[in-house]
Amino acid sequence: MQKKPWRRWFTYSKINLEKNRIVNTKGREKPIRKSLHLKGIAAAPGIAMGQAFVLEKSPLQIPQYWIPVKELNSEIQRFQESILKINEDFLRIKERLCKYEGQAQIHILESYGMILQDELLVQNTIDHIKSEHINAEWALQKTLTRIKSVFSNFEESYFRERQSDIDYIGQKIIEHLVVGNTQEPMSNLPLNSILVAQDLSPAETSELHKYRIKGFVTEVGGETSHTAIVSRAMHLPAVLGCKQITQKIKNGETLILDGEAGIVILHPGPEELAHYQSLQKESVQADKKLLKQIHLPTETLDHFRLHLLANIELVEEIDSLKMQGAEGIGLFRTEFLFLNRAQAPSEEEQFQIYKKVVESVYPLPATIRTLDIGADKIPTQHKYKSEPNPALGLRAIRFCLKEKTLFKAQLRALLRASVFGRLKVMLPMISSLSEVAQVKKLLEEIKEELSAKKIDYDPHLPLGVMVETPSAVILAREIAREVDFLSIGTNDLIQYSLAVDRINEGVAHLYKPLHPTVLRLMKMTVQAAQEAHIPVGVCGEMASSPWYILILLGLGFSQLSMNALSIPRVKGMIRALSFREAKAVFEHALTFEYEQDLESFVRKELKRLVDVDALKISRI
Repeated sequence: MQKKPWRRWFTYSKINLEKNRIVNTKGREKPIRKSLHLKGIAAAPGIAMGQAFVLEKSPLQIPQYWIPVKELNSEIQRFQESILKINEDFLRIKERLCKYEGQAQIHILESYGMILQDELLVQNTIDHIKSEHINAEWALQKTLTRIKSVFSNFEESYFRERQSDIDYIGQKIIEHLVVGNTQEPMSNLPLNSILVAQDLSPAETSELHKYRIKGFVTEVGGETSHTAIVSRAMHLPAVLGCKQITQKIKNGETLILDGEAGIVILHPGPEELAHYQSLQKESVQADKKLLKQIHLPTETLDHFRLHLLANIELVEEIDSLKMQGAEGIGLFRTEFLFLNRAQAPSEEEQFQIYKKVVESVYPLPATIRTLDIGADKIPTQHKYKSEPNPALGLRAIRFCLKEKTLFKAQLRALLRASVFGRLKVMLPMISSLSEVAQVKKLLEEIKEELSAKKIDYDPHLPLGVMVETPSAVILAREIAREVDFLSIGTNDLIQYSLAVDRINEGVAHLYKPLHPTVLRLMKMTVQAAQEAHIPVGVCGEMASSPWYILILLGLGFSQLSMNALSIPRVKGMIRALSFREAKAVFEHALTFEYEQDLESFVRKELKRLVDVDALKISRI
């Protein structure tokens, strides 16, 4: 008799958990498949349980052949027609989304349209066709390789992850060139399944609503990718960067997706399923409770007031930060404006974007950080080579003060935008007082130029500094007398003070926010700001982690800026704490000499003072 398939056989079986085996009615035994826990990146919170659908995209063979001279114009036309067709597809998706989706997805699709018009993509491909006499697919592949190599050299995850956008656009164009249309890989996606894919584009993610899936997991991507932004906007649980998961699970197999902790569990047992069903119920209840508090003041039990703001990279994230109760933008990064283009953005282009940012959040404040990027990543009249140690090289304020024409254009755009809202300007990677003095001098020169042309600006535009280097901490008293606010960039301050590259797997375990050195550096900065009577905040990842809030509260910061989705939880935590108790915990924390003891103490005190389960932080 033919053996029954595994799933049919399993139907007639019973599970003997004590002996860890499956016994069927005929007495045969088969070991239970042990559950497998895979760690990824928590991209969008929520718990999903269901059957997996593994998305398989058949790779396209990119043809490579020579084009006769007399046919070059026809080949260029074929390439341009493909771009027009892909742009039409994006416009159709955008029209459908306008009916029921938020602005995040729509803005990302608009950014795709801009990429399709970018001369680095279009003109470089045409140049390859003309100069090398090669077909459009081959020419485009060469262009994409060059563009992606620029992004891959960035330390910041946000810019490295822009490669996925380039990949997606390039794939769409090549699909149209090769087969005449684009593939619909999700047409067979079952209802209420969990999508498992090597990668998903934001456009694909935007359309997942119509398949009514429970969540998705991908092998690539990160917290700041466009796909992550869209998944959060859609409130769809997601884990990204879960390596090799498409090779470890088959269609129809059960899995658990924990978008809060960034964990995917393959082949979960009955106990794990029951546990996560309970967590899912508790999570929904906790979310509802926390969201009810978003319009309440961020105030401790003994009435110490803080302000919670959002860190954002894209204009399309503004809707999300409002929904989460942010009190403004604590950090808007401007680097994306300068990338993937043959020329730096004009003053007018920058002005329009900064104006849109400050108008969108008014009457709340918007803090925009000036360019923080390495010299070899931006098109200028000078040629800069790649540096062996870019983290300590010509970047951020150092680069801007060297390329003053480029920097003045950004400062002019910011000053012009300042009359449309509550704009603040923040300078990155300050390491000396002279750097602050040079920027202030430039600002005064630009103000005089604008006044002469009768162009409006805020004459009292607040200027602040990111404290990211040990030298800035040591000079904090002097710097605080020259600026209007300070903001600690904990990511780089920890990295520089502990000499740890946080993206280097060999030493990443040494990156310790709760380190005696870090606490003392932050205390010095807060004291300097308080003596100068100016606000001081935190805009690094430390501000978004509940395990560090007790310490940051005890330090006496006036504001914290973080990922918008973290705001309700952090607000709930602060409202459950006493500033007096938090201050006492911090003072005692300063007495520890070893980071392990310090971490253990802070976690113990946090669990003593607040209900970590009710605030959804027990699993972090």
